Amino acid sequence: MKRLLQFVLKCLARATLAKYHPRIVGITGSVGKTSTKEAVAAVLARSFRVGQAPKNLNNELGLPLAILGEYDSGYRNVLTWISILGRASKRLIRLDSTYPKILVLEYGVDHPGDMDYLLSVAQPDVGLVTAVGPTHLEFMGSIEAVAKEKAKLVTSLPAAGLAVLNVDDEWVSSLRQSIQAPVVTFGLSAQAQVRAEGVGLSYDVNSRLKGVSFKLISGGSSVPIMLAGVAGRPPVLVALAAAAVGVSSGISPLDIAQTLQAMRWTPGRLRLLAGVKHTTLIDDSYNSSPKALAEALEVLAGVELASGQRRWAVLGDMLELGAESENLHQQAGALAAQLSMDYLVMVGERSRGFARGAMSVGFNPDRIWHFAESYEAGRFVQDRLEEGDVVLIKGSQGVRCEKITKELMAEPQRAKELLVRQYKPWV
Repeated sequence: MKRLLQFVLKCLARATLAKYHPRIVGITGSVGKTSTKEAVAAVLARSFRVGQAPKNLNNELGLPLAILGEYDSGYRNVLTWISILGRASKRLIRLDSTYPKILVLEYGVDHPGDMDYLLSVAQPDVGLVTAVGPTHLEFMGSIEAVAKEKAKLVTSLPAAGLAVLNVDDEWVSSLRQSIQAPVVTFGLSAQAQVRAEGVGLSYDVNSRLKGVSFKLISGGSSVPIMLAGVAGRPPVLVALAAAAVGVSSGISPLDIAQTLQAMRWTPGRLRLLAGVKHTTLIDDSYNSSPKALAEALEVLAGVELASGQRRWAVLGDMLELGAESENLHQQAGALAAQLSMDYLVMVGERSRGFARGAMSVGFNPDRIWHFAESYEAGRFVQDRLEEGDVVLIKGSQGVRCEKITKELMAEPQRAKELLVRQYKPWV
């Protein structure tokens, strides 16, 4: 049944693209796809009619749904799927004057061959690669295989297309030699065509962390930007990726900066939230992988604290890492210890590797706790927090670390607005 549905959705999506001929911006990478998609869409929306799915619809069912403008799956409800297919068919029969001129689509892959299928549904005009890291190793086997699969998005671009690459990532940067389309680069390094200078955390008058600031450098112009409500280098790279697409589409750096500063950032991705007892939460609970976790730990380590305030790293399992799982968990635990975390709280069986890694470099075992369930960890930390503490919450999707954030946030009544996975089938 799923294969039949997949085939029908693919046919409808291809027919829709053939009818409306939107320009397609395709985004892939091991980290930051959804945030980048939303930032790119926001920037392009200043000058164009843009379509993008509000969720991470990026697989063999989700990508066609995003093309069809159907942003909720039918899950197991046959009547809902009939309604979705009916609306899509109607759009083919009648001209929809509101259909987007540009589609910003997310291409997610976790098995070899996934990208080939997604490209058979929709071939982008612009391809953007955020970064490549050791994700989905359980299915991919190696980081080389991950890089090869994601590279297909940009190596398949036509000569009239555009590739947008993160020059700071060695795997992504190396793709330039195999791309026939023009290339524009972004990153923090000096050789990036669209880059950031002076990246630093920003604080309010009460010395509470409020965001990250930098100067956007592009084509000789320099524009200051402050991204409110997020922290660290990853949101800056998201902003730079969006700026690279925007500049290439004729949008001015000043307009881009104004858009990015006004953005409401994606929940669960290094979002800053008020915690109980006047604490600060760095909510990175959407998912986890070695590269993303290392970045998040660097963010927590970089937060300025007053005397007596503590850093808590609350970490769930990193999933789908295959044979490398134990080693990668230990490396992350050792990094957490070396970055001077005050306390480590772990959730899930694999997360015990964090503790082994931390203790291997001398971290005090009396400052490490382990729990089987997220809600248990949340209640434990809540009881021990003190004013001014900063807490990082991060784990893979299956661990549901957003439950920890909900326990610790000052306004749990706003969970549906501020946290990830607050919709069916998750709740």
